[in-house]
Amino acid sequence: MDLQRFSSITHLHFYAIVNTVIKFRENPQDTPLRLLDVGCGNGMMLSTLVKELALRNPGIQFEFAGLDVNDSQVQEEGYFDKTISLLASTASQINWTERLHLIKSTDPWPFPDDYFHIILSNQVLEHVFNQAFLMKQVHRTLQKKGYSFHLYPLRHYIYEGHLHMPFVHKFRSWTMTYHWIKWCTYLGMGTYKIHKKQGLDHSLDNYAERHADYLAYQVNYQTVRQVTNTARECRLKPSFDFTYLYYLQKLRSLLRMPPLEEYRRRDMASIRNIVYFFFLKYFTGITLVLRKNDKF
Repeated sequence: MDLQRFSSITHLHFYAIVNTVIKFRENPQDTPLRLLDVGCGNGMMLSTLVKELALRNPGIQFEFAGLDVNDSQVQEEGYFDKTISLLASTASQINWTERLHLIKSTDPWPFPDDYFHIILSNQVLEHVFNQAFLMKQVHRTLQKKGYSFHLYPLRHYIYEGHLHMPFVHKFRSWTMTYHWIKWCTYLGMGTYKIHKKQGLDHSLDNYAERHADYLAYQVNYQTVRQVTNTARECRLKPSFDFTYLYYLQKLRSLLRMPPLEEYRRRDMASIRNIVYFFFLKYFTGITLVLRKNDKF
């Protein structure tokens, strides 16, 4: 498979995960596999999954849906119309105005109970302040034997990926965050020069204040303990399966090796993943896996 068919390694990672999960289903061709992309944004990942999953699994019917919020303050006005247009150009036979939903972050999801086989989110959970509410919606709408996968960075990671600065997301004090942004900029880190050239910030003070506000109001990094405690409170079983495979996909890309289209079932309970996760959570995103079934 040509890696250029995927706009990012994260999209490839989710594609491989879904192909793996399909193998777990009993009689996978009997009913459509329902998949929800939470925080679907511009629709690029959903568009990729619509195209690639159908090619990989010609005997399986898929039912795709997307969900995003209109009160995040990070999307441009009218972006969701572009999302619908993109997906309509990808699969014109699907009525995307019915499959895509734009709601407030405090609204219940507009789907029935026990509906989806798979729920995904890509770089979304670090922007969600009420993660318990989101996980309760996952629990409600996920089928008993379903899976929910979320790729995003934890609070542990060192290099903040939005500002491109180390440790900047770790301060509790807004003032300390503001000054740290300025100090890192003096050392040549961050995006200030790019933003100034684009006319987004007329001074370093404005840049530091604006991005300190961004970290205060637009991101909510959680630790492993916080994430797992929230998941258990919402009656979901948390784990971090597949995390190291995301990095393996990155490594294979750098070495110009063919990407992995499917993972092995035993990778979901790999000791290797547990060991690697201890170190990898400090560098970039992890894969949180949530399960709903309870056999006790």
